[in-house]
Amino acid sequence: MIALYIHRDSPLHRLPPGAKLAGLALAGAAVFFLPGSAWQAGALLLVAALYPLARLPVAEIARALKPVIMLVAAICAFQWFIAGPLAAATIGLRIITLVLLAALVTLTTPFSAMIDTFARAAAFARPLGVNPHKVGLAAALAVRFIPVLLADYREIQAARQARGARSPGLFAAGPLLIKTLRMAGTLADAVEARGFENRR
Repeated sequence: MIALYIHRDSPLHRLPPGAKLAGLALAGAAVFFLPGSAWQAGALLLVAALYPLARLPVAEIARALKPVIMLVAAICAFQWFIAGPLAAATIGLRIITLVLLAALVTLTTPFSAMIDTFARAAAFARPLGVNPHKVGLAAALAVRFIPVLLADYREIQAARQARGARSPGLFAAGPLLIKTLRMAGTLADAVEARGFENRR
C-alpha cells in the first residue's frame, strides 16, 4: 500500500480515525453551502492553519495540490467563460479546500486504521448481505490504485509523445481505460483465488 501517512506527535494524529473521517464528511458538505468567494477563502485559510497544528512539512501541502492544479485551472477557466471571474474563484477555492482537507486526514491517519474504520462503519449493513471486509478492501484498492493509474497515464503519454503526438492528453483516455479494465479483471481473479469471498 502507498505510504501517505506521516508520523508526528500532534493533536490531529491522536484523534480517532472515525472522528477525522466524520469531520471530513461534514466539513466537505459544509463547504458547498458557504456563500461567495470570501467565505470560501476563509475556509481555505482555516484548513491551511491545521497543517502547522499537525506538524506536517510545507512540501506535503505542495504535493497534495500538485495533481489537481491543472484540473482546477481548467475548471476555473471554464467557469470564468460561462459564469464570470467570481464564480471561477469560488469554485477554485472550494476544490482546493476539499483537497487540502482530504490530504490532511490521509497524512495524519495510518492506512490500516483507515481501512479498519471503513470496515467497522459498514458492519451495520451485514444483515443486508454487505461484507464489511469487502468495503474495506474496496476503499484500500481505491487509494492504492490512484498512483498506479497516474503512472500508467504518464507512461501512455510518454509513448504517444515518442511517436510524435502533439494533441491534448485526453486521447490517452482510451488506452488507459482498456488497460484499467484488464487490470481490474486480473485483480478480481486474484482476490477470488485467495478465497476472499468466503470471509465474514
